[in-house]
Amino acid sequence: MKDIRLSIAGLLIFLVFCTPLPLLSQENTASPEPEFPSVLELSLTEAIHLALRQNRTIESAYLSRILERFSLGQDMTRFSPNLEISPQASTKTTGTARDYASDGPDTARSRTDSSGLSLVSTVTQKIPTGGEIIFAWENGFESRYHKEDGSSGERQSGLSQWSVGFRQPLLKDGGLDYNTAPLRRAAMQEENNIRSLRDTLISTISGVIQDYRTLLSLYQDMEVQKDALAKAKEQLEVTKTMIETGRRAPNEILQSEANLARQELAFEEARAQMDDAHLALLQRLEISGNTTLIPTEKITYKPIEPDFEECLTLALERDNSYLSALTSLEMAKMGLSDAENQRLWNLDLEGGYKDGWNHRNNDPSYRQEDWWLGLSLKIPLPLYGDQKYSREMPLLSARIQLRKANMQLLTARESLENNVRNAVRQVASSLRRVELASKTRQFSEENFLVSELQFKLGRISNADFIREQDKLRDDRLAEIRAIMTYQNSLTRLDALLATTLDTWNIAFVTERADLEAEYLGGKTWMLHR
Repeated sequence: MKDIRLSIAGLLIFLVFCTPLPLLSQENTASPEPEFPSVLELSLTEAIHLALRQNRTIESAYLSRILERFSLGQDMTRFSPNLEISPQASTKTTGTARDYASDGPDTARSRTDSSGLSLVSTVTQKIPTGGEIIFAWENGFESRYHKEDGSSGERQSGLSQWSVGFRQPLLKDGGLDYNTAPLRRAAMQEENNIRSLRDTLISTISGVIQDYRTLLSLYQDMEVQKDALAKAKEQLEVTKTMIETGRRAPNEILQSEANLARQELAFEEARAQMDDAHLALLQRLEISGNTTLIPTEKITYKPIEPDFEECLTLALERDNSYLSALTSLEMAKMGLSDAENQRLWNLDLEGGYKDGWNHRNNDPSYRQEDWWLGLSLKIPLPLYGDQKYSREMPLLSARIQLRKANMQLLTARESLENNVRNAVRQVASSLRRVELASKTRQFSEENFLVSELQFKLGRISNADFIREQDKLRDDRLAEIRAIMTYQNSLTRLDALLATTLDTWNIAFVTERADLEAEYLGGKTWMLHR
């Protein structure tokens, strides 16, 4: 039966991991929960992949990526041409009635009907120096019919013209640095967003690893407690036999019974802790509580001694908090440059050309050309009052933000260095504790075998043998917990260095095409690639 159960569980895991992700319908955005067997045996790798496949936190992060990439796509079109077509149609009827006094003429009435059609096409192109080029093409037609006191007349006119104009700021709002700064900010923000997504994945994986190992260690605790309980029962039977043969005092049965009760209590406490850990892992994996998870990993360890300098170098290259502080510093520098630019005079070079035909019914048509070229200068001189404060505040704020960004960067580096140093120290310390706990457990097992033989020969007391039993149990549990502490210290170091995905050979994908297609359909081209 166990082999059949393993085969079914393995087949289900294979199907869950290998089936392509379904596209979600717009009517029902919730992913259907996969069905699992009542008993599911999982390795740690399988648990990680299962969490990556159906985790709501991760899916929410990928949904946010759609908005982030859409916003980035908009930012990156700053120097792309903007095409706008504006068709317009209008119709209007107006009427007038004029009543005179009794000695005046009769009432005068008039009516005017007008209608028009126009189409304006505009192409606007911004350039990195801050300039702007505008090309416009306009075609229009208007008809006007007027009737007053028996007389009427109709007039039609049309316009077809094109124009091109440009404006180049020479001081304020001008320059490559100022006008390309939004693109650099957008690129920096995108790097922050990608690292945040990576950290979400790492956090999820680390949580699964911690919960899985907790359950695994408690499963092993249960085995140790079960073995201790079996030894207590055996010791009770041996004590009864020795009392019956007169080799032990009758009151020693109380010690054996009390020992059995303690072992039963410890076993039940271990079972309760295992149930709590089991529920925590089910919640982490978003699996129904009707499924029983059985961890299949073996509790082993591989000695690893990370080098502090290598870890620090890696952390400085990958840690999101430190790199975000670096980004904030660069943005603060750009903010100061922008504030200084906005204090310059407004000096603009402007020019343009317009050519068009005017058509009028019953009147001669004519062509008109216009051109212009010039400079405009505006000098702001706020001396006092609100305008003075408004002029000085941006520069003051930018300078303070730059100082704060420098301090935050120093704090981030110091914090990262301390965290890496502490994480490396914890790995070394926990590895040493594993080695000591392993030696202690080995000595305890050897000592227990000797004590067991001495107890059966009547050379040690019942209480002494019970103490040896408890010591063996405690040393076994201590070794399990020491190994788990060591492995978890490596996991925390992995997360700190942002190398968790590399450790578990997980490809980092920055977007999900299925979610993009669901929410954008044929407009996925608007996302930045």
